[in-house]
Amino acid sequence: MATSNIRIKKVCEWCGKEFEAQKCSTRFCCKRCAEHAYKDRQRQQRKQKTEAKVIETIIREKEKSVEDKVYLSVQETADLIGVKRNAVYQLIYRGKLKAFRLTSRVTRICKTDIEHLLSTNVYVRKSKAKSSVNDENGEAITEFYTTKEIIEKFGVSNSWVFAQAKRNNIPKVYHRGKTLWSKEHCDRVFASKPEPPKDEDWISYSDVRAEYNLTHDQIHNYVKYHGLRRKKVGKYTYILRSEIDAILRPPTL
Repeated sequence: MATSNIRIKKVCEWCGKEFEAQKCSTRFCCKRCAEHAYKDRQRQQRKQKTEAKVIETIIREKEKSVEDKVYLSVQETADLIGVKRNAVYQLIYRGKLKAFRLTSRVTRICKTDIEHLLSTNVYVRKSKAKSSVNDENGEAITEFYTTKEIIEKFGVSNSWVFAQAKRNNIPKVYHRGKTLWSKEHCDRVFASKPEPPKDEDWISYSDVRAEYNLTHDQIHNYVKYHGLRRKKVGKYTYILRSEIDAILRPPTL
């Protein structure tokens, strides 16, 4: 059979030398380079299989080490559910996962609380966002507030908006990633908002750190994820004592 007269300039993938090939699929300049490349691929495959077995063994040992434990550390919890430590802390800050702070460096989580979290947060596909809504009389609502406009107009916190909206069934729609609330219903509900807090109702970050043994970042996370109201006076930041107590202080019997 006649050989091809085509000559294609290529670079050997093993030794890096330039050579002329007769086919586009040729990867190596000679048989020796092809054999070296084949042996290297075999070594890499064996290495990957060995590393996979070691990782699997480590995971099995970690799972076995927590089987008989009732309380787990944050790292053990992260290993058990397959997430990072920060993800566990975010669940704790949001109030979704109960944790016990024994000291400033020791936190323990009950395994039953982890199982409860997983069983009560089953993934459900969200329904399509509403682009229109009707009032109690069946008439279309055309005037809306954004969440930011409600906060600025009525002087309430982000969490208060959503809590009152849920309690009073305020109609809402979604537009370009924003939640819009019925203007008429908001005027009716938020017009009777409580009196503005007095100076003695506020507590500084430093006082919260001392009272609850928290770091500045932990307080910031609580404020962020619970939408707590805050104000800044000079270089000091204050939050409402009643709101932070409702989150951190255990209920009294």
